[in-house]
Amino acid sequence: MAVSVFAWLRKYLTVEPVMLLYMTGAFLQFPIQQQLVYQKVCVQTYNDTVLCSNISAHETEEKFVETVASGYLLYLNVANVIPSVLVLFFLGSWTDKFGRKAAMVLPSIGAMISATNLIIQSYFVYAAVPYLFIGSIVAGLTGGYACVLMSTYTYITDVTDDTTRTWRIGIVEAMTGLGATIGSALGGVMVDQLGFMWVFILYLILNIILIAYVVLWLRETVQKNPENIQDQPTGKVNGLLNIENVKMWGRVICKPREKRGRLHIVLLLCAFFISIIIFMGWSDIGFLFVKYQLGSQWSSTMYGTFLAVSGILAFLGLSLFLPLLSRFLGDTKLGQVGMLSRAASNIMVAFTTTVWMLFLGPVIGLFSGFGAASLRSLLSKEVEPTEKGALFSVVASVEVLSQLLASVLFNNLYPATLSFFPGFCFVLMGGVMIIPMSILQWLEMDIKRTRSYSTLQEEGTELDGSPDVRLSQNVQASPQSPPLQQSEPEISNVTC
Repeated sequence: MAVSVFAWLRKYLTVEPVMLLYMTGAFLQFPIQQQLVYQKVCVQTYNDTVLCSNISAHETEEKFVETVASGYLLYLNVANVIPSVLVLFFLGSWTDKFGRKAAMVLPSIGAMISATNLIIQSYFVYAAVPYLFIGSIVAGLTGGYACVLMSTYTYITDVTDDTTRTWRIGIVEAMTGLGATIGSALGGVMVDQLGFMWVFILYLILNIILIAYVVLWLRETVQKNPENIQDQPTGKVNGLLNIENVKMWGRVICKPREKRGRLHIVLLLCAFFISIIIFMGWSDIGFLFVKYQLGSQWSSTMYGTFLAVSGILAFLGLSLFLPLLSRFLGDTKLGQVGMLSRAASNIMVAFTTTVWMLFLGPVIGLFSGFGAASLRSLLSKEVEPTEKGALFSVVASVEVLSQLLASVLFNNLYPATLSFFPGFCFVLMGGVMIIPMSILQWLEMDIKRTRSYSTLQEEGTELDGSPDVRLSQNVQASPQSPPLQQSEPEISNVTC
């Protein structure tokens, strides 16, 4: 009995704790790091801890500190994101050859170095703010959040089949929301009760636990694929720096595939890009909008409760309802349900005037996490097993870059529309979701058409007794071929 329980756990408990631990740590330290930057700018500028502890009573000084601190925070974010995307150029394809676990551990090593730096900076509060860039750059060079996304989602596609993949990806997505809820709640309480240092110590401990879990519990998945070459002449380090990894990053998008697979990948990436921009747009302006719209009804406790309720409902939607509905709906329909749920939630929030209307938004958006989960699942089914690492490095890069774009876009658009309609951005977010929903609808119809044609072709070969000969990707279809081609023709002398 004990053996069977252990085997079941080994099968179904995989990267979910990795995502939970990493996201708890990330949401634990990120808002507290923002407060630390704010505090350091203030004490270094005015050298007055009394003033800085009650700076809201000094309007001129507060505006100056906010302006300087926001500039530092923007540059710290860029110093983390840009290196992490560059690392993914090499790392994604490398994991297809040498394994997922090393790439999964790497971001936590960087996070431990960053946490150590934050502990030192919180102790020496008068130390210059630019010293914080050490941790951000190191975390970026070890892959950061983007590498965690790539490695965990690649791993979960390795250990699932087409029937379970979508809801298993959904569970991993749910860990993001749960980790965000736990981390945000813990960070606020700890910094008030214990100060900055203990928050960053806990951040360090969480990443140590994550590394131990990956090393001791997770099994490597790459060797299960016989096409992978494990005994390459170059070592792992040299293999990581191989320029072929970068070429593979682009090749996974550009190379011709059967049944219009290349077009499917491009459209799915576009849908994913739009969906993430909409999701991150809420994160960027949600606080300002709610505080402005509710006025005297707003309080820190109320907004914290709202975030907690939103996180719990998102977790329930992905962990409970997605596995249930995936029994009856395909990936494209699940994605459309999720996108419709998010659009309706955003439009509801746009017209919020009371607290109960605000809390109704997350209820309507219960299924909103379905969109990203279904898009990741659909993308994974368009590539070969040896291309998954490269594919999810592209997906992770799209995700983190869209976060930067969303921040720039909505932080400029929201103030510009505040005078005539404060909820304009949220209505826009809801309306734009029509684009990825339409992409999924076309994709569903195109998959049905290609499958129908494949079935007819197979039946025809059975009737005339000839073997089922597929068109090669390197051979052009003849003019007499049916209008719907089985593969995309190779364009000679053109590389992508």
